[in-house]
Amino acid sequence: MKKFTLILLALSLSIVGKSQYYILDWELGQNPGNLNNDPEYPVGGGLPNTWTTVMTGPVTGWSGDINIPFTFNFNGSDYTTCKVGEGLLTFGTPSSYPGNTNAALPSTSLPDNTIAIWGITVGSGDFIVSKTFGSSPNRQFWVQMNTAGHPNLKSGWAYWSIVLEEGTNNIYIVDQRNQCTNGTTACTDKTAFTVGLQFDGSNAISLAGSPSVQNRAGNDATPVDNVYYAFYPGTQAGEDIMLTDIDMKPDYVLANGSASVKGTFRNIGANAITSFDINYSVNGGADVTQNISGVNIAPGAYYNFTHPTAYTFPQIGKFDIKVWTSMPNGNADANMANDEMNFTFNVHDKVFQRLPLYEIFTSSTCGPCNPGNANFHNVIDSKEDECVYIKFQQSWPGTGDPYCTAESNDRRNYYAINSIPRMEIDGGWDGNAQSFTAQMHNDSKDKPSFVGITATATKMYGKTVAVNIELDPAADFSGTNLLHVAIVEGTTYQNVKSNGETEFTHVMKKMMTGGSGQNIGTLTKGSKVSKTYSYTFNGDYKLPADGSQANWINHTTANSVEEFSDLQVIVWLQNSTTKEVYQAAYADLTSGVIDLTASNSFNIYPNPATNNVNVEFDLTGSSNVEVKVLNTNGQELSTENLGNLSQGSNSATIDVSNLAAGVYYIQLVTDFGMVTKPVTVQ
Repeated sequence: MKKFTLILLALSLSIVGKSQYYILDWELGQNPGNLNNDPEYPVGGGLPNTWTTVMTGPVTGWSGDINIPFTFNFNGSDYTTCKVGEGLLTFGTPSSYPGNTNAALPSTSLPDNTIAIWGITVGSGDFIVSKTFGSSPNRQFWVQMNTAGHPNLKSGWAYWSIVLEEGTNNIYIVDQRNQCTNGTTACTDKTAFTVGLQFDGSNAISLAGSPSVQNRAGNDATPVDNVYYAFYPGTQAGEDIMLTDIDMKPDYVLANGSASVKGTFRNIGANAITSFDINYSVNGGADVTQNISGVNIAPGAYYNFTHPTAYTFPQIGKFDIKVWTSMPNGNADANMANDEMNFTFNVHDKVFQRLPLYEIFTSSTCGPCNPGNANFHNVIDSKEDECVYIKFQQSWPGTGDPYCTAESNDRRNYYAINSIPRMEIDGGWDGNAQSFTAQMHNDSKDKPSFVGITATATKMYGKTVAVNIELDPAADFSGTNLLHVAIVEGTTYQNVKSNGETEFTHVMKKMMTGGSGQNIGTLTKGSKVSKTYSYTFNGDYKLPADGSQANWINHTTANSVEEFSDLQVIVWLQNSTTKEVYQAAYADLTSGVIDLTASNSFNIYPNPATNNVNVEFDLTGSSNVEVKVLNTNGQELSTENLGNLSQGSNSATIDVSNLAAGVYYIQLVTDFGMVTKPVTVQ
């Protein structure tokens, strides 16, 4: 939730008849009342077809009468119909159309009883649409300026909505989506809107900054970056606290002892708050109350609180906590209905450190993927031991990445991804990798996990990969739980295309559990589950011409592994329905596998070589041994089978006299592991 301190926007307040309004602005990561969660796309471009098209651009006049699905009171009078225009909704009887050249309110250009986002242009290809959300008696009627343009927006857009709320008669003006570009340079003169209510030619209430109000929303197609302005009918109360957030974790460990009761409220009264009570109770038990004084919380400001008395866990289990404020400035709160929030947290006897899974959907033909990957690595490269990541190369744009496979495509379809670069964080956050931040990483890894994954690569030599996996659930996991096991190549170079990237990391080569994963059913707390997987890559290395489906690797006859010694195994557990990834891990390559490179037990000489290369190596036990010569594409040029050799020092001589001058690789394959070193032939 976004929280920041703002002054109360109650400017140009006008009293007409018996009515009066005051304004508060909200940036809560959701639309008012959280009723409208439709994606913010144009008509025909992703907007759900449940919206009604009221007008199609270019709009040059008022619409006919539009039925409001409930009786709405504006400025003391009831209405069941309205008319709309560019950024305007009126209950009045217009004599002329004001156009989109906006001015300050009040303005004789606007009809009486008008709600204004004046200045929006609804041009060719744009729409005004409407939809009702919620159910009686708590409905909202939305009128959205869909893909609305503006002279200052150049090639961009601005989505705004006017919302009428049943029962409360609140009016919301929602700043939903904004994109402003002028070639490659961001516009500095984004918008110049007049936002407010006009009662007649002499009385109005408008936002500070009108007629030059600018968009504050970003370009996200969900409400997460929306800002809305609430116009409340009536007189603003002197003391009114609204609790907006309980800032507690959903899970705790019994051994840690206690939890701090924290949250945020906003002063939506007209008076500054200098004292208040903060209260909580757990599972309907005794109230824990503390008076807080010596503060000065301005009207409109947010305040973060921590109750001085933490809650001490008596045992493991689920706990329902009620938190509420009371007695602002020693007086009764004017609206106690917004003072209270409820929250459920769990206390466990065991949790595991989470390694968040980052899935990046990318392509060497995708221009924006280059900065997306660069940003991801700027955040992660110093924190690789705190996460697990895998990259799925894709078949577009253009001809796509040569390392796209059917299983990469399966993974894309699972998330219904239709644009790249795209990144999934534990199957939840879904966005452009260029928007990934260090704070998002910290938030992800700090979330506890209730399943441990231990993965051990028991065989990783030649073209064979085998892994043992143990799942240790610290809680019950119901539903369809999918185990995914993937083989990735640490760094690849041969799939370079058009986006400027010259190397690619953690590229998925094979899903050992298939593109859909393996359903392991429910998991029971304390009951460990063991799985073993093995896969052998077939055929020789093949570099597909591109990422089109016709050229995807046929794993039964070929592979796209550039360097078998650079393979790694990634494991994760995911709920099929919610897509939440519970835990991820890299397979441990040090247990049961001999790292010949690290022990300096594999040497080749002379290097450069002319006719022969001498190979010396140590074995920790008897083993079958092969020595292979590979080209830079990973293709095997020759294989020398040395048979079963004894523990200790061993050697062999490899003939390279028939090779053209250049760089090659000598690969030693044993029962304990595999190692590869380059050699130059002169």
